[in-house]
Amino acid sequence: MLFAPMLILGQSRFANFPSANRSTSPDGRFTLTNSGCVQDCKKADRTLWLTNNINGVKKGLLTIERNARIGWAPSGNTFFLNDDSGSNVAEGYLYFPAEGRRENIGDMIYQKFPGDRRFARNSHHYVNALYWIDTHTVLVKRSGHVDEAGGPEFTVCYRVTTSGEVSRLSESDKEGNPCSVE
Repeated sequence: MLFAPMLILGQSRFANFPSANRSTSPDGRFTLTNSGCVQDCKKADRTLWLTNNINGVKKGLLTIERNARIGWAPSGNTFFLNDDSGSNVAEGYLYFPAEGRRENIGDMIYQKFPGDRRFARNSHHYVNALYWIDTHTVLVKRSGHVDEAGGPEFTVCYRVTTSGEVSRLSESDKEGNPCSVE
């Protein structure tokens, strides 16, 4: 598998918040921090902050309701953030810290594949970036199940680029289908 060495070498580029206190971009330009408060926290204690290490500017990105997982691109100029905000939903985002911008990965997918919005209605729905394939491309897994009795489970894997290109890699009606790049 061509991309396995990058995944193994790049493990330090990932962090889970709120349990992690900080994560610095591979190029050292940016640092994500929080107080590390895990239980009985005030909302302010669960804010994820982005600091520009060049000019010292610190900006609040989001309040972590439950858990968030981030993964820096190898270049350090972008990171994904999976916001597990509820037991029935997870949203994935691409952040471009130098530009002060973020993109909702689910919205990027729906723009390219409008029919895939059917998975988001009346369901437990999770959009999670898994890892960076290269400095501009992330592997994304959408999974979950429809809430109605006997509703189907689903797993769909995508390749999403920082320039907004989206391609579907696989689709399965069974939860747990692994996403991989071959």
